[in-house]
Amino acid sequence: MSESLPYLALAAWFPFTVLAFAVMRPNQAAMLVILGGMLFLPEGSYFDAPLVPPFGKHEIAAICALLGLLVRSPGRLRLPRLGRGADFFLVLVGLSGTITIFLNHDAVSYGPTLLPGMRLRDVLSFGIRDVLDVLLPYLVGRMCIQSTRDVRALLRVVLGLGLVYSLLIMFELRFSPNLHRWIYGHHAREDFSQTIRWGGYRPTVFMEHGLAVALLAMVVALFAAVQTRLRKRHWGLPSWCWTLYFTVIMVLCRGTGAILLGTVALVAILWTSPRKQLRLAAIVATICFIYPCLRFTGFFPKDTIVNLASSAISPDRAASIKVRFDNEDLLMEHVDKRLWFGWGSNGRNRIYDSEGNDTVITDGYWIILLSVGGVTLLYCMFGVMLMSIFSALRVLRKVPERSDQQILAGLALVAACYVFDLLPNGMFNQAPLFYAGALTSLAAALRLGTGQSQPFASPSAS
Repeated sequence: MSESLPYLALAAWFPFTVLAFAVMRPNQAAMLVILGGMLFLPEGSYFDAPLVPPFGKHEIAAICALLGLLVRSPGRLRLPRLGRGADFFLVLVGLSGTITIFLNHDAVSYGPTLLPGMRLRDVLSFGIRDVLDVLLPYLVGRMCIQSTRDVRALLRVVLGLGLVYSLLIMFELRFSPNLHRWIYGHHAREDFSQTIRWGGYRPTVFMEHGLAVALLAMVVALFAAVQTRLRKRHWGLPSWCWTLYFTVIMVLCRGTGAILLGTVALVAILWTSPRKQLRLAAIVATICFIYPCLRFTGFFPKDTIVNLASSAISPDRAASIKVRFDNEDLLMEHVDKRLWFGWGSNGRNRIYDSEGNDTVITDGYWIILLSVGGVTLLYCMFGVMLMSIFSALRVLRKVPERSDQQILAGLALVAACYVFDLLPNGMFNQAPLFYAGALTSLAAALRLGTGQSQPFASPSAS
């Protein structure tokens, strides 16, 4: 029975979607469907058809949310003014993937390991992967958020999901990170040792890794801080109480990066102006853009950071950071042979020894993008996720309401923190693309003067 439960849960998401769209406003239902699917459905790939890349809960949640929006509110597909700004990078992502395939038709061998060249049929597989993993969550975010009122609804949805998840987090802190195994029959990640940090458990709940849970807790705390600046109440308590609560949950999740990022962003939201918050988000985005260049040119002070981590955090944490830097160095040497469009997938982007064994560890999402699709894919993906932050900074002066400014700045900080975390860690879900799409639409709406405290469309269409 336990082996069939993941499939039953995934299948049940379609009737859940119908119910959500029947009782909620379409954009709020879509938020609940896509974000709830990320949080509660089972991890893993459960559908693997010919020519189609394996997919699981993230793709199903995005498909359900998009279908619901197209049925209940088709006008939202026309309203976000698609094809402008950061959307242009989506087209480049698809084009770069196609070029990568044509430039990697040769087979490569490492001892007994033979990696075949990429073929024309891989164009279809790459295209479907880009649609499922990149376009759908980004498009759902674009369609969900078309005014600051929509962002207020997003804050309520995220805080509600965060409250439920915090109870599960506290359960796993006490009884070990085994909810995924107890309910779905297997661990989301085979290496259970990664759930042990700082002398205790690091919760995973129904997500791939404890780092993903820590990022979720960070985002919920940031959104609670935004509500605090807006002087809102939730569930009978002022928002500052929930900000404190979710900040404690963030710390208990034991994610060093999430704690550092969250602390800086929380201080900015609670005690600085929206303009300074947006400037901070733009600085973070700029760091994300220039980090690969600094690593390639050797100007990045990696030894200084390792020494600082050893003295300020722990020698174990410093050793982990050093391992990541060392493996990035190896991969950059490999990528340098095919710098612009990378080595493609199917293991071709990895490094092997003379016996054909895979010898490299890839933690950061940026180095994965670089090794697979080269500089072109890396900066196209970062363009999709980061360009809206600079758009938000430019449009801020056109927003007269202080509360609308705060909403814009808070969403930009969340988007920036998500992408910054992709430098040391992988992309565990599609949340960065969803929030990037949401920020892109909000910035566009505010620039046109149609997104301030009111929806783009009439209430009947939203």
